[in-house]
Amino acid sequence: MLLETLLPMFALLGLATLLQTLSGFGFGLMVVSSFTLFGILPLTATTFVVSFLSLFNSVSLVIKNTEQINRRAFTILLLSGIPFMGIGYALLEYLSVGMATWLNLLLGFAILSCCGLLLVKRKHAKPSGRAYGFTIAGALGGLLGGLFSTFGPPVVFQCYRQTWPINEIRITLLAVFSVTSLIRLAIIPFGTLPSKDVLISAVLAIPVILVFTRLGRILAARVPASSVRLLALTMLALSGVTLIVKNINF
Repeated sequence: MLLETLLPMFALLGLATLLQTLSGFGFGLMVVSSFTLFGILPLTATTFVVSFLSLFNSVSLVIKNTEQINRRAFTILLLSGIPFMGIGYALLEYLSVGMATWLNLLLGFAILSCCGLLLVKRKHAKPSGRAYGFTIAGALGGLLGGLFSTFGPPVVFQCYRQTWPINEIRITLLAVFSVTSLIRLAIIPFGTLPSKDVLISAVLAIPVILVFTRLGRILAARVPASSVRLLALTMLALSGVTLIVKNINF
């Protein structure tokens, strides 16, 4: 892969990692939207990169804190989400062949919908309660995960409505994202395989992810979380609007 492609790729990955570390959400959405807007990689390749690299943000932390996982929510989210991941991935493969405009429009609307969901004021609900909320969140997350490798927003919204300790919410989410990333990587051989260049660039990006994750943790104590959250949502919303405008024929 050419250096002029690798440099902006690494810069965007670093920015997405930094914002994710500071705000707690958005890595997949930021990478998918920015890569698509700037034509860094095809969407099928971008979703592979997101699934692969997101593991380096989560697996080690989950392994050290498995006792904090809410196992009931974890199980429901995965059981409801995995089938819809297959549907989303099949839809991605279908739309990526000759229907790129529709796929980009769908991505733009999905980004705006996710921003709206993440802007909703979090209210405490009864702990765990009924399973249908987690089932719906898992299904929507699975569809987004299969399409764009972004399982997060519906699941984040549902989990943060609970009255669990914050660490339980955080580790449960990371555990779900770790497993869904692994599953999405496992189903890639049934669709468009990443090229050798994409595989190499993903491996080369690992140090970028680790460095910016570390930088984000250092800055977290000095930067107001609300400001970072607003910045991340603003950037996502702008990218969503831009994708829609670029792909609508007036």
